[in-house]
Order: sequence, then C-alpha cells, then structure tokens
Amino acid sequence: MIEFNTNLPIYIQITEFIRNQIISGELSPGEKLESVRSYAEMYEVNPNTVQRALSDLESTGLIYSKRAVGKFVTDDKKLINLIRERQIDVEIRNMLEKLYSQGYSKEEIYSSLKNLLKEENINE
Repeated sequence: MIEFNTNLPIYIQITEFIRNQIISGELSPGEKLESVRSYAEMYEVNPNTVQRALSDLESTGLIYSKRAVGKFVTDDKKLINLIRERQIDVEIRNMLEKLYSQGYSKEEIYSSLKNLLKEENINE
C-alpha cells in the first residue's frame, strides 16, 4: 500500500511508484503488470485512477499493451536506462536547489557528499 500525499494527484503518485519499480529493476523488462482491477484493489483507489496512471506510463514508452492479454514493461533497456539517468539528475538537482536555498555552498555540498560516499564504500 502506498501512503498517498494529499498534495499530489493520486494517479501521478501511482505513475511514479510503478515507474520507480521499473527503473529500479523491481519490475523486469517484458514483465506482465497487474491488471487495472488488481492495482485498484491494492491501492484502494478507483480503477479509472489506475488506468490514467498506466496510460501515462504507456505514453512514455515504459509500458505497452497487448490486446486481450494485458500491459507489460517495455523490453527497451536503453529507454529504461535513459529514464533512470534522467531521474537521478532530477533528484540531485532538487537536492541541490534545497541546499542552496539553505545557504550551503558548492564546496560544502561537494565535501559532504564526498565524505558520505566514502563512508558508503566502507559499508558496502
């Protein structure tokens, strides 16, 4: 179950959740998705909300439909990787904007990030 944010339309949150499952590899290329009805029951939302989310994903090419069979994750690994790369850029830009607005300099951010990444290498 997703904890929905009341400040963002539910279909957008469902779109992002499924997109994140695809770019993280949780949903594999070519994998069949749940039915609209199953997602609606899972998320406790109207099936039209789920359909809108899936339509958005289909318009990006991340999923496709097979008539009378269902919806599937794209087999296009290059597209998945491209969207994955764009996502990390978006997340980092958002983080930087927030830190800059709080008065941090590039040097402070870089130094902190460098130290955190060093710690991560030790813990891996």
